[in-house]
Amino acid sequence: MNTRKHLLAAAVGAALCAASSAFAGSADTASVSASSSPFSSIESGFKQWWNGSSGLNNWFGLGYPLADHGFSVTGEAKESFYGGVSGGLKNQNQSNWAGEVRLKGLIDFEKLCGIEGLTFESNWRYRQINGANGTASTANAAGTVGASSNFNPNHMSSGLGMRIMTQFFQWQNEKGKDPRFMIKLGWVNPYQDFLQQPLSKMFQNNMIESSKGIGGAVGGYTTYNADGTPKKSYSVQGVPWSSSYASWGGSLRAKPSASTYVQSGLYLAIAGASGTQTSIYGPNDVAPYTTTPASKLGTTKSAAYYNNHGYNFQGTAPFQTSSSAYGQNGLFNVNEIGWTPKLGADKLEGKYAVGGYIWGQNNTDFVPYINNANGKGGTSENSTIMGMYFQADQRLYAVKEAAPAAPSMSKNPVDSKNPAPAAAPAVSKTRGLYSFNMFTFSDPQNVAMPFYFQSGLVYKGLLDARPLDQMGACFGAGFYSNYYNELLDTTKVSGKPNIPHYSSTGVLEAFYCIQMNKWATLQPFAEWIVNPAGNGTVNNDLILGASVKCLF
Repeated sequence: MNTRKHLLAAAVGAALCAASSAFAGSADTASVSASSSPFSSIESGFKQWWNGSSGLNNWFGLGYPLADHGFSVTGEAKESFYGGVSGGLKNQNQSNWAGEVRLKGLIDFEKLCGIEGLTFESNWRYRQINGANGTASTANAAGTVGASSNFNPNHMSSGLGMRIMTQFFQWQNEKGKDPRFMIKLGWVNPYQDFLQQPLSKMFQNNMIESSKGIGGAVGGYTTYNADGTPKKSYSVQGVPWSSSYASWGGSLRAKPSASTYVQSGLYLAIAGASGTQTSIYGPNDVAPYTTTPASKLGTTKSAAYYNNHGYNFQGTAPFQTSSSAYGQNGLFNVNEIGWTPKLGADKLEGKYAVGGYIWGQNNTDFVPYINNANGKGGTSENSTIMGMYFQADQRLYAVKEAAPAAPSMSKNPVDSKNPAPAAAPAVSKTRGLYSFNMFTFSDPQNVAMPFYFQSGLVYKGLLDARPLDQMGACFGAGFYSNYYNELLDTTKVSGKPNIPHYSSTGVLEAFYCIQMNKWATLQPFAEWIVNPAGNGTVNNDLILGASVKCLF
């Protein structure tokens, strides 16, 4: 509840400050006649603030002169409520609040000192969940733990607390969002440049919004003593495909033609970059599969928590723990080629892309081996994780809007015998039906979930009375590795049943986004998570909630 109180207090304070700034800075308001009611002045100022472009009235009016000199700061605040209606685990709160605040600073060197196309961008973020930065309570309640953890219904549960995000220089040869050449260098994140699906960002589930099956390339397992007590837990380092990751590197993007592009990035691969969070006893950790009582299911383990807050500039070494080393620094390479056509008479925009990634670190290979010296089982080490992804996004339909009548130069514009032909309906720039689809796969010997796909639809402006509202639905499903299941069979407890094999996890999410004004939205949503734990040990989840987002 602390998150709710803090963010709501900040939002109310910002609203009051912005409104008072609007009152003081408006010439129209200042010129209200003495005979006018004092309430008309307040009403006028409120309307100016509410109908403005940001919740802080462009930083209380300071944003405009700063932008003229090459400096700008923008941000957004988001607060979401998640309520578990059915399914999930006991011993956890079935509902919680989560929130984040983002800030982006931009320096335009063309305005500052005449260097055309060069900018510097600085990004920062603060996240909190129910006032406890070490506990991803939404995922715990839903039962999306272990190998299925990336189906967390809340995408704001990683990289908690204050966090430094990307800090980089960018140069492009042309103005606009799609230049022919663009170079980016600094403390960067390939997640921000590759496999970009803006429509997927409207959803809440972590797998749809963030991981997309690449970040899902993470697994873990525990070896047990003969009496059923844990011997050692292994965390299989996967590819950190999320907004919380950043490392030293750079990318190059070029356009061979008006509708094609190629881009490539090379980065430092930092193991354990997200830190660790407290965890719970999942279904595999309690009886009948171990000697831990079943009553512990869903309760918090005594686990260390730390968060590097994004300041891991030296790489992996400073963040290894005494219990297990996450690995070492390596190289992270991502490449993508794409086609962005405009199809049909309505020139419907599309994006079709194929990409690949190589995460160069020592990772636990799921293929077991036998050490002949002691007859014990174990795992081998593989130096890389490789994968590919395919993306197909397409606008399917554009709403036709009546074009305004052309102005008449005649004194008698109406001619009943020879009426002027009606103007042809114009294609709406935004309203219509959009689709987004992607599929990714990687080596099943090295990742717990090597196959994932998602497919979604978003309709913008379904109602004429609400042309800025959006509604959408998406289904995503991941399929687990047989090699991972075979390894679990080799680590069973003597006298205990095998841990059930993993099969698949799916999620169906739907939302309706109400655009309240230019800078505020209210978005109710629902999530249905099928087989949350991936191995049939947790009932399906139904989660209802709502999210509020404000730009400032």
